[in-house]
Amino acid sequence: MKKFRPSNRAITIGISLMVAGLLCWIVMSLIYTNVKLVFLAPLGLLLLCLGGLELTIVAFITMHKNEQIKLMDKSSASNKQK
Repeated sequence: MKKFRPSNRAITIGISLMVAGLLCWIVMSLIYTNVKLVFLAPLGLLLLCLGGLELTIVAFITMHKNEQIKLMDKSSASNKQK
C-alpha cells in the first residue's frame, strides 16, 4: 500500500514561520527596553500561530488522504474475494 506523504515545501514553510515567530519573541525579550520594537511581540505570535496552523492543516490532509487509500485498498480486496 502506497502512503501519501505531505509536501516538503509545506512542512518547510510551516517550520520556518514558527522559527521566525520564535526569533521575534527572543529579540523582543532581549531588547525589551526599546519601545520601537514592541511590534515584534504580536508579529511573533502571529507568525508562530500561522506556522502551527499550516502544519496542522498539512497533517490533517495527509491523514485524510491515507485513510482514503486504506479504504480503497480494502474495498478492492473485498471485490477480488467475491
